[in-house]
Amino acid sequence: MTGFSNDSSPDGRPLRLSRVATVAPNGPVEFVLTGSCGRVIGRLRFRTCQKCRTGRILDLWICEAWQRQGLGRELVCLLMAHCRGYRWNTTLQSHPGRAFFTAMTQETSVSLRHGSPLCPHLMGRLRRTWRRLFRVC
Repeated sequence: MTGFSNDSSPDGRPLRLSRVATVAPNGPVEFVLTGSCGRVIGRLRFRTCQKCRTGRILDLWICEAWQRQGLGRELVCLLMAHCRGYRWNTTLQSHPGRAFFTAMTQETSVSLRHGSPLCPHLMGRLRRTWRRLFRVC
């Protein structure tokens, strides 16, 4: 993945987008955005379950010097295009994060609320075990 949208660095060279995946099934994947000097300026980490067609945004970070230029928005839109038809959730959010994801929900019509995982596959073994134990009591 190269040439991130029409955005470019201050020196006019295009930004570079990479996709990094873990080897674990349903493990985190991230889109990494680097500037022309090779420095990481943004990152969107997420997990998906193809079986349930659900996903969870784990982390969205844009370097302070690059914030308010639409890069976070572009990363989320790229994710939505990459995983069409998925239901989404996010981890707990800061106040600015809630405002951002509320705006993205309005723009994309895709719910991006924070809360628990969307399916048992994204919970992990430990969390599933704890849930089963608490249901028994």
